[in-house]
Amino acid sequence: MTFIYTLRYMLDPRANTPTKDEKLIEFVKKGKIDDIAFFINGEELNHSHLTKAETQLWLDAIKPLQKKLSEIGVTTSLNPWTTIMHSDRGYQVNPEIGFNTFVDLDGNKAKDMACPADPTWRKYLANTYAQYASIHPRRLWLEDDFRHYNHSPLKLMCFCDYHMQLYNEKLGKKETRAEFVKKMLQPGKPTKERQVYLDQARQEMIETEHIIEQAVHKVSPETDLAQMTSYPDWHALEGRDWDNLFKAQAGKGHPKVARPHLPAYNEVAPLQYGRYFEEYTRITAAFLGEDAELYPELESYMYSPLVKSTAFTAFQIITSALIGSQGILLNLFDMMGNGINDSWHYAEMLAQIKPFVNQLLENRLPIDHLRGIKVLVDQDSSYYLQTKTGKNVEELLPHEKNWASLLGAFGFATTILPISKKTSLKNEVVAISGQLLRNLTNAQVTELVKNNFVLLDGESVQVLLDRKLGNLLHIEKAEWHPVRSNYQVFEQADGQTVDGVESPRITMLQQTGNYLKIDYQPQSSVKVWSFAYNAVDEKLGNVMAVIDQHIVVLPMEQDLRYGWESQFTTYKQGLLQQMLDSIKPVDYLVDMPNVKLLVEKNGQKVWLANFTLDDYQQIKWHLGEPLKSNEATIIRKVNNTVKKTQVQIRVENDIAFIDEALAPLETIQILF
Repeated sequence: MTFIYTLRYMLDPRANTPTKDEKLIEFVKKGKIDDIAFFINGEELNHSHLTKAETQLWLDAIKPLQKKLSEIGVTTSLNPWTTIMHSDRGYQVNPEIGFNTFVDLDGNKAKDMACPADPTWRKYLANTYAQYASIHPRRLWLEDDFRHYNHSPLKLMCFCDYHMQLYNEKLGKKETRAEFVKKMLQPGKPTKERQVYLDQARQEMIETEHIIEQAVHKVSPETDLAQMTSYPDWHALEGRDWDNLFKAQAGKGHPKVARPHLPAYNEVAPLQYGRYFEEYTRITAAFLGEDAELYPELESYMYSPLVKSTAFTAFQIITSALIGSQGILLNLFDMMGNGINDSWHYAEMLAQIKPFVNQLLENRLPIDHLRGIKVLVDQDSSYYLQTKTGKNVEELLPHEKNWASLLGAFGFATTILPISKKTSLKNEVVAISGQLLRNLTNAQVTELVKNNFVLLDGESVQVLLDRKLGNLLHIEKAEWHPVRSNYQVFEQADGQTVDGVESPRITMLQQTGNYLKIDYQPQSSVKVWSFAYNAVDEKLGNVMAVIDQHIVVLPMEQDLRYGWESQFTTYKQGLLQQMLDSIKPVDYLVDMPNVKLLVEKNGQKVWLANFTLDDYQQIKWHLGEPLKSNEATIIRKVNNTVKKTQVQIRVENDIAFIDEALAPLETIQILF
């Protein structure tokens, strides 16, 4: 199998040269590129939405190269850089094109960014994509400006006169934009206004995708339409229905094709990247499902090894295997038409890792069939969650990604599970954060909590309290204490030992959210593992606890800026491992912080990826289930080859010891 390298490439029709074309062909050969996605009207060269004649200039410039690439077995795709338009940059819509622009929730009108329900824009976009299809690309991409948010300098859209008419028709009454927005965001039970907004946003994007798909496949039936995506929590705020949107885009007989976001446009610490990878990339992949073709985004901006090393770039490409990707979209060079820069040595790096990524694809990770702690997410959460102040649109963002990043960094095997009202779980280990439980009925919540091993955060507990379901946790009373309020300062695990430290302490003062102090009913089955203290060592109340031998509570909110950063310490890692050991065997790595562990449901394939600059001389894996065999094959990259090593595994006290090292930024696969 071939792991598809798609190079995103800017050919400037006005400044291209034969020399640049020759350098591209040589790069393709040296770097083992399979597909070129030519930008059209992108980034610095973007000059608003193009007319049919302006679009043809780009296609005519691409076609000669398309022929040359075909002769060496390389396909051509297209990456038009605009649908709605990313941002206003001083341009205005050409009157010849003439569609309306959007209005944000504050009443600001865009100059160059389309209203997503405007019939003229929809017709223009479909006709333009049909024109792109005329050169029969392998894949035709929709950019990630196909969304209702992140269109600088404006905010969430669209609240133009046309949209307000649509909203009012569905409401059955007339409201001004300001009235509608206020009710959409207001605290308390979600309003009809919010439902109307989300329903409209959801449906208009599905309809637009369908119109484009019909137009494209009429011209080029063999072309796959593909969609670039952004942040899944923000997509929830626009009501994105992942399955139906991508079905509409694909059309009959075509796969769902997506580019999940890889969250590192510049090089960041790999352990930080690992957190974002869980929160954005893995959650997006889970929403799309393993039947989708995934080609994640390798973006380097502002470009060159001054902002991202080749080693980190290779690391991003290889670890994209952790979502079962079939290839990668490579945005390695700038979008101004400079072409290929050989001095950056990307071709050599790509050629060196190609055998290994091909090998990983032979045993592709099945994202719908992994074992481990199930982190629950729901695309519909913005319909149900409750805002606190109703002042900021960010209050409609779900907080469901926290366990994903924390457990992944702690070395727990996890899987992301998108749920619906039909989801039924029993005897599973599930992790729930934010207000996800509001999406379910009281009966469903009760069944979920009673029938599974459940990890809950403070917001989840609050939902239970709001629903009068506190008895599920034996709660007598609970009270929130704001962060930095001169109350709680640190958490202490009295009587526990982690990393050789007795009664270790974890901050509750900085980079953390508010604390929910819970008092439990007398004589209830609750074991408290840690307590809150103030600055003079006075014990204030319970923190982490195990309830009825199957519920783990972390009674904290997330900080608006820092999320759960305070929790990322090996003291909390060790404490959580001990707590789960006391109730249910689970898979996790021992003494290997920030190494990710993914395990196929049947236990026959395992992936480990080191998201740190530290090396580990031995692999120690606490087993959630017995091994299939004490013999296994380790697959790893050695220079430009694939090395397969037969190993014997020693098991003591439910820990599998594998006497193989794991280097910094290294990914390996273990086959049983």
